[in-house]
Amino acid sequence: MKRCEILSPAGDLEKLQFAVAYGADAVYMAMNRFGMRASAGNFDMESLEKGLHFAHSHGAKVYCTLNTMPRDVEFSGLETMLEGFGTVCPDAFIVSDPGVITTVRAKLPYAELHLSTQCSTVNSRSCRFWYDNFGIKRVVLARELTLDEIKEIRQNIPEDMEIECFVHGAMCVSYSGRCLLSNYATGRDANRGMCAQPCRWQYNMADVRDGLPLYSAEQTEEGTYAFSSKDLCMVEHIPDLVEAGINSFKIEGRMKSAYYTAAVTNAYRMAYDSYVKGPAGFVNDPMWKRETESVSHREYDTGFYYTPPHLAAQVCSANVYINDRAYLATVSDYDEETGLAKCIQRNKFYAGDKVQILSPGACGKDAVIEKMYDENMEEIESVPHPKQVFYVPLKGAKKWDIIRCGDTDVG
Repeated sequence: MKRCEILSPAGDLEKLQFAVAYGADAVYMAMNRFGMRASAGNFDMESLEKGLHFAHSHGAKVYCTLNTMPRDVEFSGLETMLEGFGTVCPDAFIVSDPGVITTVRAKLPYAELHLSTQCSTVNSRSCRFWYDNFGIKRVVLARELTLDEIKEIRQNIPEDMEIECFVHGAMCVSYSGRCLLSNYATGRDANRGMCAQPCRWQYNMADVRDGLPLYSAEQTEEGTYAFSSKDLCMVEHIPDLVEAGINSFKIEGRMKSAYYTAAVTNAYRMAYDSYVKGPAGFVNDPMWKRETESVSHREYDTGFYYTPPHLAAQVCSANVYINDRAYLATVSDYDEETGLAKCIQRNKFYAGDKVQILSPGACGKDAVIEKMYDENMEEIESVPHPKQVFYVPLKGAKKWDIIRCGDTDVG
């Protein structure tokens, strides 16, 4: 069986590190320009160098997104960026615009190129066009394809060409994310990484601007979020993804927290590894889905893998985030002699709270924070300050462990 890749979002250096620590084979990120998530923390050359070193030392790869649709005046900036990579160069670039592709080829002729989902690739002839004419090694297929359609593409493209598909995270009402609504409503161009997500707004009355109707929508049985898509979750369907011939399982979420990146990556890592150990006797563990439900998300669905868009729009019934477990702290070090874990606060909580400890390769385990100490080893009742350093007795803790809310409310 050819190994499939777990590909995780890296909105900044911290998220990259958590993704790799929790089992990502590769991460995708962006520099400060030309990526489709302009509001993510993103990377400069210094943080990219650190990220590359961390990923490569753990056997993981780093892919850089250059998948916006730049105007002519932006290409000089792109060329300058490409010239700056030098020895600090990602393992591949995710591209969509032909002008960007030719620019990357001119500046970095040996760079590996992956075709973004922004290109809306839905058939094998398009795949072969990119492969034959531009040397594209991997295509991120459009999210509107079913598993059967993906299988057919796999059968009709070169064996060494790879297929990457989104398997988890936010979906877009526009075809493969190619949207003009944000630009029209707010002046923020989604195709240049600045989407304001007007698809998530509630539409239930006419909106007039300068005497002309801007929007007009009516509430129906399906609600008032006619454009807001459900989130994708395929962790319960790993065998189908593998059998379809998908080489890389892509998790969406560069704008989300390091905890989201860690927990979701961990769930898919466990599910896929369990399948690889024994495909014939594979049994889905419901805890993997439960782990994906522990992070902030909208209603989950299987996207269009089983039901094509013309049969189901996968629209949310309400534009609300579901979040079962608060992200409380991370473990940055552990002293075996004292049994104390050095932690960094993410949300306020108290001594005596019931929590869960999430570790790479395992589902969350219940624990109680019996005591807390500040940096002077003075006992404290709570950790109220953002990124406060503190210590807790936590036997067997490891760096990268995450402390999250337990089964009862904290505080």
